Amino acid sequence: MDQIINDWPFIGRISSDCLNLDATLGCGQTFSWKRLEKGGWIGQAGSIPYAIFPASDQLYIYSPLGSLDGFQEYFQITFDLEKVFNSFPSEDYILEQARLFCQKLRILKQDPWETILSFLCSSAKPIIQIRKITQLLRRFYGEELWPGFFSFPSPEDILNKGPSHLEQCKLGFRSDYVWKVASIFAKENKKFLSILATASTDTIRQTLLELPGIGRKIADCVLLFGYARMEVFPIDRWIERVLQTFYFNLLEKRKISKKELLSFSSSYFGHFAGYAQQYLFYWSRSVFWKKGGLWEYQ
Repeated sequence: MDQIINDWPFIGRISSDCLNLDATLGCGQTFSWKRLEKGGWIGQAGSIPYAIFPASDQLYIYSPLGSLDGFQEYFQITFDLEKVFNSFPSEDYILEQARLFCQKLRILKQDPWETILSFLCSSAKPIIQIRKITQLLRRFYGEELWPGFFSFPSPEDILNKGPSHLEQCKLGFRSDYVWKVASIFAKENKKFLSILATASTDTIRQTLLELPGIGRKIADCVLLFGYARMEVFPIDRWIERVLQTFYFNLLEKRKISKKELLSFSSSYFGHFAGYAQQYLFYWSRSVFWKKGGLWEYQ
């Protein structure tokens, strides 16, 4: 920590009231950050390295390549969280508990391709292993931009270097999916991902579902974290457990299909359902079941 403070330029600070660092970086929406001692974090916003250290009521930000404006855009510091809170169902005691536990959790502004590849690697893997996989992808296929920090590989980077390194990235059966999806996007117009951003949520989801290895959960994660479709409520095994445990009275039955859960969550949680999902995910794993937590990021 001291070495970073001495070697990296200090680029600015923000009030810790603006951002819950642990909740934002520890809620499963990104796999590019590591938690340091004393509550600091180091990682990359896209390809730009940042280190963040809390002190008193401030967050001190260091970066050899980035800017304070870039940091604030990535963390969506100016996004009005009050309109999110005001949109939630009234008298939902469980969601209110979750929200209060991780106030100032913010959904990051991430690159769509990075979210596609990262969540494609996430299938049947715990967070700590997904982080290792994405780090290896950067190291084997990205470009070193700063000592120890590599760019996130583009589809072209993966195709140019070939599939042999994918096994070294500990992808297992996912190697084939990564190679096929990278091949598909490399052959598309380079602006395809940005063009897709203007499409409807249903159109983007359907396009993603046509890709090898991508099912509904991964597609919805990409929609929420890569395309900022805040109405999307991804359902994994943890969120399915949350809904069946705490919302069974609204669901009207204990045994309910995934399709019914998707229908319920999209209508019940409203325009900012994605934020509700993140609060419930982080709270339930950290506090209620205590099966996840910041140790996964150390």
